[in-house]
Amino acid sequence: MGQQALTTIKDWKPAIYARLSKEDAEAKKKDVSLSIEHQIEILTSYVKDKGWQPPKVFKDDNKSGTNFEREDFQAMYDAAKRGEINVIIIKDLSRFGRNTSKSLQYFDEIGEMGVRFISIQENIDTEDKDSPTLEFLPFFFHYAEFHSRNTSKKIKAVLANNAKQGKYRASYAPYGYQKDPNNKHKLVIDPYSASIIKRIYEMRLQKYSYGAITSILNDEGVLSPSAYCKSIHGKSTNTTSKQNKWTKDSLNVLFQNMVYMGDTVNGKKAVISYKNSKQVRQPMENWIIVENTHEPIISREDWQKCFDMIQTIGRVRRTKESEIMPFTGILVCPDCGYKMRHNHSYYTLKSGEKKRHNNYNCRSFMTQGKTACSSHYISLKDLTAVVIADICLQAGQVIENEDAMRERFYNLKASKHKTQTDTEKLALKAAQTRLAQLDKLLQATFEKSVLGDLSNEMLEEFARKYKTEKVELQEKVAQLTASIEQQSQATHDVETYITLMKKYADIQELDRATVALLIDHITVSASNITPRNIEIHYNFVGNV
Repeated sequence: MGQQALTTIKDWKPAIYARLSKEDAEAKKKDVSLSIEHQIEILTSYVKDKGWQPPKVFKDDNKSGTNFEREDFQAMYDAAKRGEINVIIIKDLSRFGRNTSKSLQYFDEIGEMGVRFISIQENIDTEDKDSPTLEFLPFFFHYAEFHSRNTSKKIKAVLANNAKQGKYRASYAPYGYQKDPNNKHKLVIDPYSASIIKRIYEMRLQKYSYGAITSILNDEGVLSPSAYCKSIHGKSTNTTSKQNKWTKDSLNVLFQNMVYMGDTVNGKKAVISYKNSKQVRQPMENWIIVENTHEPIISREDWQKCFDMIQTIGRVRRTKESEIMPFTGILVCPDCGYKMRHNHSYYTLKSGEKKRHNNYNCRSFMTQGKTACSSHYISLKDLTAVVIADICLQAGQVIENEDAMRERFYNLKASKHKTQTDTEKLALKAAQTRLAQLDKLLQATFEKSVLGDLSNEMLEEFARKYKTEKVELQEKVAQLTASIEQQSQATHDVETYITLMKKYADIQELDRATVALLIDHITVSASNITPRNIEIHYNFVGNV
């Protein structure tokens, strides 16, 4: 009777906390009990039944439980530190958090403040120090995190599926396009801005520098992508002071955006983990690229030429006349491995006309002499003739017998791996199936432990065993996926090479962009070797 009196005179200052997040979106549609309003109704009724004073209400809507930097949660935590509340009531532990380590940390800190903690669903009340449910608190929090991790996987799977279907997911259409009024995930051409894109690419293909292009556009008062977006939508995604002007950076973005050749690219950024929503840029090999999802503004060939200018032209030497020679950065000395340098000299015809003679030679030989390497001199005229002849030869073979050439390249790059790829696909499917089973086993093991059907020792043993196997399988899945994608890339490379060769069958001139598009590198043997050995290593297929 005395103990009851002590409890009665305790001045309880309650706070109730409710939370709902994106991870609960689907469940919210099916179960109203997860809604913020219904949580508050349950919690308020609980406080009323206890006969306590009306509670302070804290709620975080659309906030993930994996992150504890929630506005109202932190406000409640601060109120506890100030002594304004001394009991916290939640509907279930998953509302408190879905991050095991952080949940336990905050739980302990709240307890150290002398604040009572109640979770209705799990029947947890820290006033009852002998409650058996308190022993399972870490497992309850672990299960909440486990659910969050699985939900995150499901969401990622949905997003990945949408990405693989080529659905455009950004808030605004890129400059040059607008969203289809009947399908927000599809792009249609915006006539005005698309005409600007075409003009910019044309100027670049004519070797206009970034500075020249931006000057022309700004002098004419052409709206930049950010300014144009603002004129249409009333706001821009670019908040920099230069958003109303064309800049080199804005051009660089345009020349690297695959959307202009009709492709949709997703997965450029990803969150660090289900616990950390910060997005980080992904390497290009992790992007999900779906070709031909909408009408292109620029042909693939022209897009590739301009893109290659970024990759190569910006890093090679220009002549005094600001020209970029077609083979600079492409020629490699096979003896010392250094790039070959462009050189030129002038001579005067009898007519008085001044001419320039262009040639290449080994950089080591030119700078250090015979002790470093030997001469690999070759004139630009002779090299151009050899390369054009070889391109025509390769293209002619493709056109004459495309199937035979395709088989030849497949034999070099893909066919020898076919058996390996088929085996790896079966192994990948088996590993993915087992991973799904392990998730279910971990959940079932935890539930048995909570129900008392499994001892703590057995729980730890099963959890350790399953987690070890899961880590090993995840590594195996990553390795198999990478290997299979590599073989798929080989097939793509062969088809790309054949397409390019057919389009350049009648080539008569070479410019820098075309050379960079078709050729990875060329080696030229020493000048004293007869006959000269010139090896052309084409993009996508190598030395053919």
